[in-house]
Amino acid sequence: MTALFLGALPFGIASPAIAAPTGSISGKVTVPSGVDATTISVLVWSNSMSKEAKPNASGQFSLPDLEPGQYVVYFRESSEPRYVLATYYGGYTPAEATRVEVAAGTAVSGINQTLSPGGRIKGKVTAPEGTEWGDVVVTASDGDHTAWQMIRSEDKSFDLGPLMPGAYIVSFSSHEGRSPFLKTSYPGVSDPAQATKIRVTDGSVVTGIDQVLKKSAVISGSISGGTFYGSVVARPANDLTKVTIQTAVKAGAYTIGGLEAGAYKLEFQSDNYDLVSMWHGSVPTSASSPSITVAAAQTVSGIADAPVRAAVISGSFPTLDAGNSVQVLAVDGSVIKHAQYYSGKEYTVSGLFPGAYKVQFNREDYDTYRTAQEGQFYNNVPESSGVGSATTITLAPGQSASNINASNRVGGTLTGKVVGSNGSPLSEVPIRIYSKNAVLTARHARTAGDGTFKVTGLSTGLYFVSADAEGQSGPIFSGNVLAEANARSVATAVGQNTDLGTLSYATATAGKQGFDDVPLGAQFQDEIQWLADKGISTGWQAGDGSRTYQPLTPVNRDAMAAFMYRLSGKPDFTAPTASPFKDLPTGAQFFKEITWLADKGISTGWEEADKSKTYRPLQPVNRDAMAAFMYRLAGEPAFTAPKVSPFVDVPVGAQFYKEITWLAAQGISTGWAEAGNTKSFRPLQPVNRDAMAAFMFRYNTKFGAN
Repeated sequence: MTALFLGALPFGIASPAIAAPTGSISGKVTVPSGVDATTISVLVWSNSMSKEAKPNASGQFSLPDLEPGQYVVYFRESSEPRYVLATYYGGYTPAEATRVEVAAGTAVSGINQTLSPGGRIKGKVTAPEGTEWGDVVVTASDGDHTAWQMIRSEDKSFDLGPLMPGAYIVSFSSHEGRSPFLKTSYPGVSDPAQATKIRVTDGSVVTGIDQVLKKSAVISGSISGGTFYGSVVARPANDLTKVTIQTAVKAGAYTIGGLEAGAYKLEFQSDNYDLVSMWHGSVPTSASSPSITVAAAQTVSGIADAPVRAAVISGSFPTLDAGNSVQVLAVDGSVIKHAQYYSGKEYTVSGLFPGAYKVQFNREDYDTYRTAQEGQFYNNVPESSGVGSATTITLAPGQSASNINASNRVGGTLTGKVVGSNGSPLSEVPIRIYSKNAVLTARHARTAGDGTFKVTGLSTGLYFVSADAEGQSGPIFSGNVLAEANARSVATAVGQNTDLGTLSYATATAGKQGFDDVPLGAQFQDEIQWLADKGISTGWQAGDGSRTYQPLTPVNRDAMAAFMYRLSGKPDFTAPTASPFKDLPTGAQFFKEITWLADKGISTGWEEADKSKTYRPLQPVNRDAMAAFMYRLAGEPAFTAPKVSPFVDVPVGAQFYKEITWLAAQGISTGWAEAGNTKSFRPLQPVNRDAMAAFMFRYNTKFGAN
C-alpha cells in the first residue's frame, strides 16, 4: 500500500436541510494516460457543508445542490495503488487553493484540473532471516512530503509514489519493532543526514534503489504469571529519554528487533487496569532496573518478568468544585500520577506500583486552573507545611486505599487592579500569583473590564504577583516595579482577602531589591529596606533567586557584631592574629567584626571560671544587652538615669538600667504599651532581626552613623 500525505480533509461536515436556491460546481479532470478517470474523487467543502462526486470516463464531473458560499475543491485518487498526485484547485496545498464562489441559483463551470503523475521510486529489499515482511516499511521523505509502503509482495519490491518533484531520503524501518534488521537509509547508512537523496521529477520513475538490510541485535522475553497487555520500550541505558524500539507484548511474549550493539533498559507500558506499568525486574523505576547488553547482531532471549498487581487510591472532596484535582506523589514530592477518574465528588487513582505515597489536592499549576479550595496534602495538611508533613500511604500489591479525602478549607483571596501607562484600566490581563520556591502553588486570573482582578484558593503565606499586559512595557510586579528581582511579596491568609492595590504602568519603577520574606505592609519594612540599601544586612540568597531576611529570627551575637561594624561604616581595623575569646577561632565567621567590637569596648564578653574569656557568638542577643551595645557604640555619652523607671519590668538598679533608659530617652526603643498606661521593655527577650533593623535605623537617625 502506498500513501501520500498532503493535508487533512475536513470530512463529516453535516449538510443542513436546503431551504434556499442552491448552486453547483462542474468541470473536467484530465488524467495521465493509463489512469481511469472514474477512480478520481472530487471533493468540495465550505464552512457549512461538504460533498463528493466521481467523474465519468471522460473526466466530466458535477456537484449540484451546493449552498451559497466559498468552496475548496480537492482532487484525489480513491483506489490503490495511486498514480496521480492529489491536488487542490489552484495548487498542491490548502494555502494555494483557489476558493470557488457559489451564489444562490448559479452554476459555476470550468473548474478544470489536470492531474500530474508525479514521480516514483522503485527498488527491492533484501532482509535478514526471520524478518516478517509485512513489518518492513519503506519511506520516502523530502521534509515536506512523505510516501510510505509496507512491503508485502513476494519479490520484496517496493514502488513509492506518486511523489511531488523533489529530493527524497529513502528509509527502511520495522513497523512493529520486532524484525531483526537495523533501521537504514539508502544506500545503507544509519544516519539519515548521510543518506543519498533521490531526485524525482514529474513523470519520472527512478529504479534500482535496492537495499540490503543488516541484521540487528534482538531481545526477546516474556511476562508470565498474569495476562499482560501493552507494549515494551527499549531505551538506551545512557539516555533513557530516547525510545529506540517499541513493540507490543502479545500473549505475554515480545520480541524487540532493530537494536544496535549496546546496553538497554526495558520499560513495560501496561494497558491493564489491574497491572502496573513497570521496568524490567518488575521494579517501578529505571534506576533499579538491570540493563541488558547486546552485541552486534546478537539475540538475547529468555528475559523473564512477572506482572505486578496495581494498587488504587480513592477518596472524595467535601465540595463539588470544578477546579478540584488530585495528584499522587512519591515521598520526595515528585508527581507520580494524576487522578484518571472523577465522578461528582469522588476520585480514583489506579495503576499504582506497591509502595509509599503522599497525596495532594488542588495543587495544579496552569493558566486556566481555578479553585476556591486551598492546596493541601492528605491528611488535612496545608500546602505551606510542605509535603514532608503529609501522611504517608503505604500500599501492597493489589491493595485499595479508600477514604483518602480532601478537607474543606477555602483559601484566601487576593485582589487588585491593573492600569496602563495612560492611567486607564486594562482588561483581560493575565495575572499570576506565585512563590519563587514553588512551595505554594501558582494561581491565575485575568482582569475584568475595570482592570480589577480576584485570585482565590490561596494558602497562608507570601506570594508574588505579576501582570503581563499586551502593549505595555512588559510585566509589572507587586511593589509596582518592572523588574521581577525587585518585586515585593504579599502576605495572604486562608479565609481572608488581601488587597494589593493598583499596579500602574504610569507610576511603576525598576525598584530596588528587598527581601522576599518582608511583604508589603510588614512591620518595620522601611527600616529593613534601609538596612539592605546601606549594606548593613545582606540577608540570605537562595539558588532560586529569592532573598530572605528572616525578620522574626533572633539576632545572634556574632551577627550583632557584623551589624554594628557595618553601621559604623566598616572602619579600618586589622583583626588580631590570636583570638581574645576561647570560643572564637580566628577563622570563624565575623571574626574581624567581633574582635573590632571587643577592641572598641562595645562587648566585654564573659569571664569564665578559668579566667578565660568567651564571646558566645551563636547565643541570641537579649534586649538589655542590645541596649548596652548601642550605648557603648554611641561612645557612652553622658546620661543621668531617671530615678523612676519608665518600664514596669526594668527596676531601678537592674543590670543595664542606665543603658536601657538611655535607649528609651533617645527614642530608639519605645517598648510595649501595657495595661494601666504603663510600658514594658522585656529585657530578657531576644532581639528579633526586624526589631534590630528598627533600632539601627533610629540610632542612625539620631547619631548619623551611616
